[in-house]
Amino acid sequence: MDHSQPENRLLQVPGQPQLLQAVDALKRTATFTGTTSSAPATLTNPSTISTRASSPAASDLGPDYENPLEASSRWYLQAKAQTVRYAASLGFSIHNRSDPPAPYHSREVWLDSSLSKWKGQRKIKVEVWNPPGGSVDPRAAVINLHGGGWILGQGTDDARWAGAVMCDVDAVVFTVNYRLAPSYPFPTPMEDCVDAILQIASRASEFGIDPDRIILSGFSAGATNALTSWIVLQDPSPWGYQFPSPPPRILGLVLFYPTLDITISRPGKRQICHRPERTLSPGMTDLIDASYFFPPIPREKRTDPRMSPGLMSDDLIKKLPRCHMILCEYDMLLAEGIRFAERLDQHEMPLTLRIVKGEGHAWDKPPPMAPKDSVLVEYAKATESIARWLGRNCETDQESTTSMRTRRRRFRRPGYLTIRSRSAR
Repeated sequence: MDHSQPENRLLQVPGQPQLLQAVDALKRTATFTGTTSSAPATLTNPSTISTRASSPAASDLGPDYENPLEASSRWYLQAKAQTVRYAASLGFSIHNRSDPPAPYHSREVWLDSSLSKWKGQRKIKVEVWNPPGGSVDPRAAVINLHGGGWILGQGTDDARWAGAVMCDVDAVVFTVNYRLAPSYPFPTPMEDCVDAILQIASRASEFGIDPDRIILSGFSAGATNALTSWIVLQDPSPWGYQFPSPPPRILGLVLFYPTLDITISRPGKRQICHRPERTLSPGMTDLIDASYFFPPIPREKRTDPRMSPGLMSDDLIKKLPRCHMILCEYDMLLAEGIRFAERLDQHEMPLTLRIVKGEGHAWDKPPPMAPKDSVLVEYAKATESIARWLGRNCETDQESTTSMRTRRRRFRRPGYLTIRSRSAR
């Protein structure tokens, strides 16, 4: 196979402006890996690359859009959300049982809510996934936050990710079931995540973990929660939070397709997506926005970093831990993810950015019911990053844990673009 010009296969792809922009955004300090070669590629013609995704301005907030569900009652929104939850729960139940089956968690614990206005004991359920076998030393911990647009989902949705982390990194995984909108709108879901992080760290000896080796991961809304939780842990005073215990130091962040800028309208996000028909439907995004921001919060007032963590200050950017971020080519969230990556690159912060080609938002979730090859590859790459952060040598070579069985499988390399800043290598 000819590897003489891997940049041609990687960059000169018709109709892929967001992938090209990702290259432009990080071209100063990046190494690029194509679909068939691991050799570094060079950017040959940067003048042809669109700058549409990396030039945020006030006009980029997108067209004005009146969400038809914003005038709905909470009862009505709850009924619609419950219907979606039932369907999603059935899909994940089948998905986790597909061969090879996802591992099952070791135990469940209930944590208290101290930050939300709906405080109380035993309000937050957390599944604990312990690696097989004992350990003399405390293990690292990965606290994972599920996706679902803050209106649906549960910790076990990410059972396959938990299995990959357990087997590839030998870490204890915690999956947090934060409370959902519209019954518990912003900021309660995020506050539940912060509460869970604080209490897990304070009970480190009970769980057999090292409180100085905690990593946050999340998917979609959960990835947003992971980043916003880190922001609040740095300084809770702007929002009047008082922590019952000292906050832990977060070692790293693994972010799967996060929402980073809520100030941009949904139509605006679809406009800059190459395949808008592959994005979440307007009916779903209307339900998500009306439920999470209940009562409605105008877009121009959604600059609070607890809503739009991608708009955090430069001072916070400079404090970020190591990050591994996975975006999808046909996701309406791709452009804001690239903008955030560009900010990290400007400040020379450690980042591994991977863009999965030809896939839309939540490509790793059902349908289909069996995991795609690319999903298992990306999970393996994410666990490799975690292992590096922990000072371990973990090279999966495109293998990934498929279940708690000892059997491993080799998967075809999918189409993707990897961008890793030099400081992350």
